[in-house]
Amino acid sequence: MLFEGVKLMIVGMTTVMLFLCLMILFINLIAYLTRAEAARETEEIAKARQLQALKRKQAKETTPSDAEEDIAVIAAAVATYEAERFAQA
Repeated sequence: MLFEGVKLMIVGMTTVMLFLCLMILFINLIAYLTRAEAARETEEIAKARQLQALKRKQAKETTPSDAEEDIAVIAAAVATYEAERFAQA
């Protein structure tokens, strides 16, 4: 009874070990076969990140002029409101 349990354990562990070794082998084979595609994809990701950084930099540079326009519009609105208020009084 004990011998059969040990035999079953050895067969099971061997099966799992072989399966895992084959899985690692196939994963490495797929990685080797697709290395050129992975390199291209990595370059595309790097280009996309550079483009996003450039867009962020341009957005930061254009923000002060937009803010100046907003301030001018608000100042004109306040001046108009005060002119109307004092005209009625």
